[in-house]
Amino acid sequence: MRTQLEQLIQLQDIDNELLELQQERGNLPETVERLRAEIEETTHLLDLKQKEQLNAGKERRRIENEVELAKVSLKKYQDQLFKVTSNREYDAITTEIESAKAVVSNGESRIIELLGQEEELVQTCEELEKNLEEIKSDFDVRDAELQEKIAETSDTEATLKKNRVKIVEQLAKPVYAHYERIHVAKEDGMGVARVYNGACGGCFAAIPPQKQMEVASMEDFILCETCGRILVDPNSMEM
Repeated sequence: MRTQLEQLIQLQDIDNELLELQQERGNLPETVERLRAEIEETTHLLDLKQKEQLNAGKERRRIENEVELAKVSLKKYQDQLFKVTSNREYDAITTEIESAKAVVSNGESRIIELLGQEEELVQTCEELEKNLEEIKSDFDVRDAELQEKIAETSDTEATLKKNRVKIVEQLAKPVYAHYERIHVAKEDGMGVARVYNGACGGCFAAIPPQKQMEVASMEDFILCETCGRILVDPNSMEM
């Protein structure tokens, strides 16, 4: 049992060092991932707006062609109006004239509307492109900083993780499972805590004298009833 407790202390030491390495990197990993997500989101939005701009331009040009054709037809029907010989012909041509006028009027209104949309979309795309460049620039700087920090600590981190695996393989599965659950749940990553001045070194809850003696003997696993950490003697191996 003492061996298992000593291995847990070694495991906690390793996890403490790994946590220190993570803290040295600060919030750079989260910042880099956030910027990466912003790049993807902004790129996607820019692509959508560029397609909207393209489609608005296509629709405007199509309507411009329709309006030009309607104007040609309108002139033709207006010329024919002076050559009609019956009321029936007059009514038919008048109907065609009104139809052509409607196409021209509605088309020109729609063209003005589309021109406004295109102008707005051009401005939006320019703003998105500028924003995207700024995000990319920030990303490049932050990512370079992160990669530099990772490079500085990668060998140490790899060694620690390798040693961690070796220790975990020697621990009983229930023991490791309990440690890992507490280790992951606690902000300080402490699954093992020393007893200091009669209190748990993790949550500072008072430990009864009898339990303190049991902890000191290192003959069994003693848990803090408040936080669930595995308690160890303050004079045991360094942690």
